[in-house]
Amino acid sequence: MQVYEVRVFDENGKTQLIAAEVGLNDNAAIRSGRAIAAGKHFEVWRGMDCIYGLDSPPQTVRGKQTIPLDVSPP
Repeated sequence: MQVYEVRVFDENGKTQLIAAEVGLNDNAAIRSGRAIAAGKHFEVWRGMDCIYGLDSPPQTVRGKQTIPLDVSPP
């Protein structure tokens, strides 16, 4: 048994729901994530590994919000 995290996104790409669950394997966790998401975009994570999800959901990079960095000199 593995611990998984399911992240469901709204139509703007913002996280709407994060659910944790214990699953038999990756495929079972993905099926469960699909049921939880009810047609919305979602990702399934096993620890630090994204095992299912969008290539680039809006405003996120693999489930993390992007933060622009200003690297120009002061």
